[in-house]
Amino acid sequence: MTMTLNIKDAPRVTTVEQARARVFDLVGHAIRRQLWLMLLDAHGQQLSLLIPLDGIPLRPEPGSVRPFAVRINDLLAQEAPGGSIIVTLERPGTAALTAPDQAWAAELAESFGKLMRITGLFVAHDDGVVVLRP
Repeated sequence: MTMTLNIKDAPRVTTVEQARARVFDLVGHAIRRQLWLMLLDAHGQQLSLLIPLDGIPLRPEPGSVRPFAVRINDLLAQEAPGGSIIVTLERPGTAALTAPDQAWAAELAESFGKLMRITGLFVAHDDGVVVLRP
């Protein structure tokens, strides 16, 4: 869970596998239920802003993430036009995806995916990081 490089010197992230590895480096194994947002510029260089959001519900209310996604899109447009986002649901438990995970996948894909490119959508669990498909 410790990056050995300064984030500005870290390799670019352009593939889902590179994104999964970056999430594992920065988030690691799940400790509590929260969302993590990582912003990338148009070339895949990660911005130094890492956004954890705690206190999230087991399942999102439909449309509840959209206002936040709009604000993140505005930030991304200002700081890294043409960039993308990596979104990670951190939750204790096994790697097996659950119905609440799928509800989050749908809400995140709907909210963020209509505004910006999603480089990766993941679940950080007790044993690592898996891809979360909507």
